Amino acid sequence: MVVDIVLLVMGVGVFLTPIIGYLLGNKERYLGYFTALIQLIALIYIYIYLFKGGSLSEQFYLFNSPVSSILVFDGLSLFFTTVFLIIGFISSIHSIGYMSHDRNLTIYYTLYLLMMLGLVGLSMAYDLFTFFVFWEAMAISSYVLVAFRYHLDEPVEAGMKYLIMSGVGSLLMLYAITLIYGVVGSLRLDYIIQYMSSFMSIGNYGLLMVPAAIISLLMVGFGIKAAYFPFWTWLPDAHPAAPSPISALLSGIVIKAGILGIMRFVLPVVSNSRYAASFGAPIYVLAILTMTIPNIMALMQDDIKRLLAYSSIVNIGFILIGLASYSYGSYYYGAASALSHVFSHALGKALGFLAVGGIIYSMETREIRKMFGLGRHRPLVALALTMALLSLAGMPPLPGFWSKWLLILGAIDSGLWWLAFFGVFNSVLAVLYYLWLIQRIFFAEPTDEVLSSGEVHPAIKVSLIVLMGFMIIIGLYPQFMYGLAFNASKALAPLLHV
Repeated sequence: MVVDIVLLVMGVGVFLTPIIGYLLGNKERYLGYFTALIQLIALIYIYIYLFKGGSLSEQFYLFNSPVSSILVFDGLSLFFTTVFLIIGFISSIHSIGYMSHDRNLTIYYTLYLLMMLGLVGLSMAYDLFTFFVFWEAMAISSYVLVAFRYHLDEPVEAGMKYLIMSGVGSLLMLYAITLIYGVVGSLRLDYIIQYMSSFMSIGNYGLLMVPAAIISLLMVGFGIKAAYFPFWTWLPDAHPAAPSPISALLSGIVIKAGILGIMRFVLPVVSNSRYAASFGAPIYVLAILTMTIPNIMALMQDDIKRLLAYSSIVNIGFILIGLASYSYGSYYYGAASALSHVFSHALGKALGFLAVGGIIYSMETREIRKMFGLGRHRPLVALALTMALLSLAGMPPLPGFWSKWLLILGAIDSGLWWLAFFGVFNSVLAVLYYLWLIQRIFFAEPTDEVLSSGEVHPAIKVSLIVLMGFMIIIGLYPQFMYGLAFNASKALAPLLHV
């Protein structure tokens, strides 16, 4: 069965990493190859399974009781697992070079694989008990990785801020889970939909307070991780402070765990009741605020990693456009457009942070004004950063263009014209600082820091080339991204009676 094999491969990787690191001794830097291999094996196994006619409706019971633990492999699991493992694999190659001068790499790679295990487990969890276990595995490892360079003040401060805010989110989620168990008597998704939707279909407003409180708690818990308005304050500190491969994971896939939680455990409940449009209204407002305010903040940044961090928040706002469209009845385009942008943003933002990692490795600075003229001396990293920015801006034929096109189409299809307008407006606003940065990198006179910059590690170059190639393929043949996204949205259809 694909579920247990994939998680077993990832779990064995977590178990073996400290053992192999101990045996390697001062050659523990080679653990990066093992980390990349584990993720590649898991990804290849999934697609071999599908190529041989494997089912996208598989369930695996760890144990079956009132507090059951069920794993599924459906379209939504396939989508998120694919995104997680692609970005994780490429970032681990990047880590081989970027982390080559750091200590305690055995701890780094063990936590790295534990975070990836948590993310893959989240995509397959069908009950809130299992989901929360994997959520904490992902969250705790990411806290430590943000503060991995604990001898510096900035990572420790950012890690503590991330720990406190995300910890509060986890506690609110746990409280919501206890309320669900008290009301439903089970944490399985199908039982939750059945009981909660019946509560929300009764005209008694007193009874409606129970599911409303539960959904609100979940939206705050998931929202802190997803970093939408007003819960984003941890992100502009955590992403710059973390090592660049971890920044790529945080921005590319970890914040998407919150979106996964909403799509798996919130949207099906709300969409089976008569309050779907009422739920869509706050999502509508959140989307506008999450796109617009961080876009303005990004205009004022001189730290390139902070600029990319604010850009990540903006793109969570774009994803919320799809969720709002979904709530207003555009089931076909709404979920698929949100998921397509999850995919394209993961690629673009991971490439952006990995390119910046190459710049930091070469120049040891994050200040944009010191990077002027970089394209003439470090063309590969400059080209990778440019491709990432153009995709995030929605320039054809890169992946970001196709996902934004589908987002606007979904908003129009559901009658959300103002939301479509704000989506286009914020895309244009983001283009302003993306093009400003590209112009400075390629056409300004090189700074002294650029002229004295060192060579980029070969592993960093390989990671950039692989991810750039993948982005070009997806841009020219977006059917792969669209296929995964629409299959994932169809996986929700039996639950939503669409």
